[in-house]
Amino acid sequence: MILPNITFMVAFAAVGTLGAMSSTVSSRAEFSPNTGHNPSKSTLGNTNAHPTPFVIPSLQEWDGGNGVWVINKVTRIVVDSEYANGIALDFKHSYMANPSHLQEFATSFQSDIKQVTGIEIDVAISNKYSKGDIFMTLGAEIKDPKLNNEGYHLSISQMGVVIQAVTSRGAFWGTRTLLQMLILADKSGFALPQGHTRDYPNYNERKFVQDIARKPIPMSDLKEYAILTSFYKYNTHHLHFNDNAGMRTKGLMPDWAAKYSGFRLKSDNPAFFMYASSDTAYTKQDMRDYQNFIKVRGLDLIPEIDTPAHSLCFTRFHPEWSIQEDTARGDWLDLENKDVWSFVETLWAEFIGWFDSREISIGADEYDESKGDLARKFVNHCHRYFATRFNRTIRMWGSDVKLPGTVEINKSIHTDHWDFTYSNPVDLVKRGHRVCNLNAPDVYLVPRSHAYSDYFDQQKLYELWEPWVFDILDRTNTSRNLSPTEPLLTGGGFANWNDFLGESVTRVELYDRVSQAAGVVSEKMWTGSRNTDRTAYDDWAPLARKLRESIPGITLTRRPKSKSSFVIIYDFEDGAAEDKSGNGYDGKLSSSARIVDAGEGHGKAVQLSVNSYITTPLESIRYPYTIGMWVKPSGMQPHNGVLLESGDGKLLISNSPAHTVTFEQDSNHYATQIILPPDTWSHIAFSADKDRTSVFFNMRRRAIVNYFNPRWDQMCNETIVVTGPISSIGSRSGSSFSGLVNGFFVLNRAINASELAFLAKRYANALP
Repeated sequence: MILPNITFMVAFAAVGTLGAMSSTVSSRAEFSPNTGHNPSKSTLGNTNAHPTPFVIPSLQEWDGGNGVWVINKVTRIVVDSEYANGIALDFKHSYMANPSHLQEFATSFQSDIKQVTGIEIDVAISNKYSKGDIFMTLGAEIKDPKLNNEGYHLSISQMGVVIQAVTSRGAFWGTRTLLQMLILADKSGFALPQGHTRDYPNYNERKFVQDIARKPIPMSDLKEYAILTSFYKYNTHHLHFNDNAGMRTKGLMPDWAAKYSGFRLKSDNPAFFMYASSDTAYTKQDMRDYQNFIKVRGLDLIPEIDTPAHSLCFTRFHPEWSIQEDTARGDWLDLENKDVWSFVETLWAEFIGWFDSREISIGADEYDESKGDLARKFVNHCHRYFATRFNRTIRMWGSDVKLPGTVEINKSIHTDHWDFTYSNPVDLVKRGHRVCNLNAPDVYLVPRSHAYSDYFDQQKLYELWEPWVFDILDRTNTSRNLSPTEPLLTGGGFANWNDFLGESVTRVELYDRVSQAAGVVSEKMWTGSRNTDRTAYDDWAPLARKLRESIPGITLTRRPKSKSSFVIIYDFEDGAAEDKSGNGYDGKLSSSARIVDAGEGHGKAVQLSVNSYITTPLESIRYPYTIGMWVKPSGMQPHNGVLLESGDGKLLISNSPAHTVTFEQDSNHYATQIILPPDTWSHIAFSADKDRTSVFFNMRRRAIVNYFNPRWDQMCNETIVVTGPISSIGSRSGSSFSGLVNGFFVLNRAINASELAFLAKRYANALP
């Protein structure tokens, strides 16, 4: 490989001479890698050197300089013309058949910089860069052969920034470091400390597994999860496309075929069209767009169609393909039926062309233990089938312990270990299998679960977990944990499973759980505990939160900026929906909405009818929050008249059989049993914290929003945390609540009844 023509000065003792260079830099990358240095000490002998910048995951090595570099309007991202379209190593070190290249990554970075700094900068293709530019190039392995394929060098000097990596994806990880430094920089100037980092991941595979089968996830949300995980240098998104509600044996669950199941791929082929879920399913074009989107964020996609278990989406249409005994589960395909083997082959033949990945997952866990050898033969058959017909490798969920038999599972099959009752990672490695650590319950995120984590204990993971740790409570046990340097340990990650189906958690609350998990797991997959410059958890957590809440391109945080606890106040006394909170979130009245004198001591109020509404500049608000208002419903209401609305849900006033307050979230309905009397002023408010949503009627808490969890081993009422819809008062779709609204407010915290009584009096002229 030819060395690029730039001067990459890593030794910041020479920073002063850099300033004497011409503004156009001829570039020859000459860095002196310090592969064995102590990252807690600068190798420059400079006692005033900048300390290691805070980023997630933390940097492996850092040599601090003295000055700062400031991004400005003349800064450019310059992509080395020699490497702009990528190199062979990009393909070699990716699951994707057509990974992104340096120029595409630079364009993605350009958009991020604008969102974070407000500065629009250009992308140029050249082998020369000017003072103040950000230069992206490859070839780092020439001078630093020990740097792994996703490693990079990042140098910040008064001349600008140079990112040099082994692969294009490694260079993109350098941009994530720079982006996080900009987020945490002083916003008045975005000055970054001069210095140099040699950074690299401890593990090749860093992935997020997402169960999109049991909760419908819009494509827009999937893309935000890609933005989130790539921000923390994950390199793999594993999508679980099919699954179903928890099952019992047929004898104990005679209505098994009626239980919820999801299959999220929608083919226009009549032979497969029927399997697609009616609530959410993705077309071939959807998946093409999605893969194009994630590639330029450094991510590979592992698609999973899970068979022969978790297959109710197929057996409900073909009950003859299920195991017929009453002792079997209805979602188990019968591997003694050769039609089943043919079906799985044709199923993958239909969909495998949708995916760029050279490795796919066949699932293969939690199957009938009495058919162990048959299941092992099926797995090996899949290995041969995918290799010979599609030139693809496969992976499966660890299952060998629960599938006893004499047939040896082919060691070329990559194993995602998830539970010691199903597989032992130490035994798998001894037999030659590659293993990825997704061990439950440590890195299993299952909303509303009693057995797994609803939210991760971040401190426990930060202090105790790493990909080589499979038993977090017995880390020194060599029969249950691997060596950190085990070559067959490919990496780790975490998984989000939606065992309790879509109604158990809203899409916004799901993102909240995943986003809190992503940073801490990333920290341990990339840097682990090798970095002696580690920050104590109590110091790490607040900065981690600041980064998490500032990721460019993320909208699912749903936490509006506010100067105080009050986010919005509309009292309508000025004849308009002017925001009195000081945040400037003024509302706009539709042409048919009118502000009137309400009488009865209420001053002015907005009068809504079926086609009138008020829009706000906001979408929704995630917990903690409180939303309140005075309402006077008219005697006649439309069916499910909308009082509040957003893309995340609605607050409805049902008229069947009475004016009942009902929440709609992700197409699920949660009735409160609170009835608003017609032609009468009432105060309605709802307040959410991390665990529940309380509903207040006339300043008293009257209800907690619940849903019935139908899972056979739980079957009870559970609380639900509702995302507060505040995009409009009334509905823009012609189904608004009919009546008067007065004293509307939004707080960014939860409150109690006594506080609510004070607020209700403050934002209405009198009690009714």
